[in-house]
Amino acid sequence: MGIEIERRFFVDGRGEKPWRGERLLSIFQCYLTGVKLDEGNIVWNGHNLARADTDLSNISTWRIRLQDGVAMLTAKGFRIGASAAEFEWPISKDLFDSLSLEGLPSVSKTRYLWNGEDGLMWEVDEFESPLEGLIIAEIELESESQPVIIPSWTGLELTNLRGWSNAALATMLKDAMLP
Repeated sequence: MGIEIERRFFVDGRGEKPWRGERLLSIFQCYLTGVKLDEGNIVWNGHNLARADTDLSNISTWRIRLQDGVAMLTAKGFRIGASAAEFEWPISKDLFDSLSLEGLPSVSKTRYLWNGEDGLMWEVDEFESPLEGLIIAEIELESESQPVIIPSWTGLELTNLRGWSNAALATMLKDAMLP
C-alpha cells in the first residue's frame, strides 16, 4: 500500500520568501465524488479513469490534478497523524480535457520546491483566487519520527488540524458559493 507521511505548516507571506527562487509548478486540482470501482477499473461519470490492482476500500478522497500539463488521478485514505494511504495513476491529457470538471470543488496554486537545510524537499503552495494570500508549506517524510529542520519562515503546524487539507479548502469554497 502507498503511504504518504506529510507535515504541513502555515506560512506568513509578509516576510522574506526564500522559496521563490526555486523551481515552480502550476497546479489545478479538483475533487471527485461518486467514483466507483468496477472490476478493477476506476470509473467516474462514465469515464474509465484508471485501472487499480490494489484494495481501495478505505479511500476517502479522489482528486484529479493538472500540473504543468500532466494529469494525475490520486486516491487518498483517511489521515491518521501525519500518515495516509495514497495511490496515483497518470491519466492522458485528452481524457482530462474530456472530463466535465466545472462546478466541482477545486483549488489552483503555484507550488515552489525548496531545499531545506537538512536536504529535505519542501513544497510551498501559494494559492490563487479566491484563496489568494494563503500559503502552506509541506514536507514529505519517510517516517513520522524522521527529524526535520523546520524553516524559520513557517508558522502554525497544520498537520493534525482538521479542515486544512486542499480537499477541505476546495469543498469549503464550493459550499460558500452555493446560493
